[in-house]
Amino acid sequence: MAKPPIPLEPRNDLFQQALSNTSKLVFKRLLHFSSLPSTNAYLKPLAKVGEREGLIVLADEQSEGVGRLDRRWYSPPGGLYFSLLVRPMNIRADETPLITLTAGVAVAKVLQTALGLKAVLKWPNDVLLNNQKVAGILVESAFIGNDIEYAVIGIGINANSTLGDFPDLLQSKVTTLQEQLNRAVDLPRLFGYLVGQLEFWYVILRDKGFRAIKPHYLRLCRTLGKNVTVDMGDRHVTGMAEKLDVDGSLIIQTAEGRLNIRSGDMVSSISEDMNE
Repeated sequence: MAKPPIPLEPRNDLFQQALSNTSKLVFKRLLHFSSLPSTNAYLKPLAKVGEREGLIVLADEQSEGVGRLDRRWYSPPGGLYFSLLVRPMNIRADETPLITLTAGVAVAKVLQTALGLKAVLKWPNDVLLNNQKVAGILVESAFIGNDIEYAVIGIGINANSTLGDFPDLLQSKVTTLQEQLNRAVDLPRLFGYLVGQLEFWYVILRDKGFRAIKPHYLRLCRTLGKNVTVDMGDRHVTGMAEKLDVDGSLIIQTAEGRLNIRSGDMVSSISEDMNE
């Protein structure tokens, strides 16, 4: 039987120091590993047995990272991969997609303000630089009735990796912060910025609702107003992405009428080749 992973010693951990310097209200505890199969997979069992809101699990690399629709998320060393546990009391189960959209706003704003990059969002969970995917968000939740028991917010950022670290088929669709900046980024410092902004926007979502965040999301989103193709599993639907519904789903206008798409469905732009 494989030995369970052991967290790194927190005393001299630069990521722990960055967390202590930035996060004050919600995210106060960190488990940092040199490697995990998946930070979401590690955190979910803890959430199921009652772990308090605010724990973060961070890994320097993931061997079995997962993205939306169970697609593999390549997580080589040099990236930033972490998951955060929240227990939002004022968000209904059918509003869970709003957590994904809110996390996207936080990540994009950090890349803009801290690194000077022109980050934008592709609904529902991708962060793009120059039409290439630099980060993704995966929220996995459990429910009691229409209440959210917990949500695990997984964040994966291609930071100090290079395009050569990714499979050939992805190299034209992804990018990294290092590729965009022509330099490595300070990962602990970036982590601190990200957690601070994730906490800031999460508290707004929890206390004021998505209506206070929606204008910021709309300014960042590049899906709305575009012709898109939606994979419905047994068929593909084409239409114009018109607007967000109140629960964060996407409303598109098709030849047959309006269609409401939940975040679990794949949406791709007809005019742009974007990695899903």
